Amino acid sequence: TTSCEQDFYTVDIKYAGERKTQYQSVESKGMVVLIHGLESNSNSSLSTDMSQGYVQDGFDVVCINFRGCCGTPNDTLGGYHLGFTDDLRHFLKLMSGLREQEDGDFDKRPVYLSGFSLGANVVVKCLGELGDAAMSLYNVHGAAVVGAPFDAERNIKYLDAPGFNKEIYSRNFLKTMKSRAEYQLGRFCDGDPSTDLFDYEGVMKATSVAEFDDAFIAKVYGFEDNIDYYRSTSCYYYLPGVAVPLFIINTEDDPFFDPNFFPVEESVDGGSMAPIKMKRTKNGGHIGFMFHQLSDNEKKRKRPTSWMPMELSRFISHVHSSHADELN
Repeated sequence: TTSCEQDFYTVDIKYAGERKTQYQSVESKGMVVLIHGLESNSNSSLSTDMSQGYVQDGFDVVCINFRGCCGTPNDTLGGYHLGFTDDLRHFLKLMSGLREQEDGDFDKRPVYLSGFSLGANVVVKCLGELGDAAMSLYNVHGAAVVGAPFDAERNIKYLDAPGFNKEIYSRNFLKTMKSRAEYQLGRFCDGDPSTDLFDYEGVMKATSVAEFDDAFIAKVYGFEDNIDYYRSTSCYYYLPGVAVPLFIINTEDDPFFDPNFFPVEESVDGGSMAPIKMKRTKNGGHIGFMFHQLSDNEKKRKRPTSWMPMELSRFISHVHSSHADELN
């Protein structure tokens, strides 16, 4: 549990070998900081599968559980959102402080970032915000993410589209988010439905994620409305500021994203100066790479994870190897 701005977040750690310190194993290549998606946590199948991929390749993995996502209610009205980089930046600063302690035993090993869905957006936005400081101040050497939303304003009509998306995905998220908002009302607003801290009536009447964002997220975090929230936090707008190698995997058939929008022009393959590599598979849905038939090569390597974590870890390992001389 880590205190941060009168609140707290928690981290879970998987070590690549014998533990040396709280955040390092003895012979790990470095640390991968993993950020989960909306209403997820470090125990989700995606978090554990991605972590295993990095651990198998010799990296310690720290998964940050956003405020309120560890099973214990957090201590402020808000928690996190699509562009909430506060917890990640706080953790990076904490690690930087440990490295600078002259009498400490925390080795200066490279840090890498990873995330999925909402977590992917947070990682990319954070890198765009930091620019060169990602490397110079926080020793972040690269990142690999999957299911990056890019532009929430474009995507929201697909996420809330009638049919399966709205009936299954949006409805389930709304149920948990409304329940959390109701709890927050009782704890931080004296149970007053007329509170001016957020639109409680709007939250309870919301039939879409967009309506919830407008009634709760925008009000709590000071955005004008849900559109201002999407435009202020979508990672697409932060891509030009990325200064370390970044790999993004998305799919053409993701039902929650605009199928006509994939900003490859912001990658090296599209002529951008930013060190970003993008891969868009034909199939996979929304991060649906978990189950696939193992290839002969995968069987020989005895990899316990699915294709997507292997691809992300392969990129991180490549970046790590390319900087091996300067790291040693």
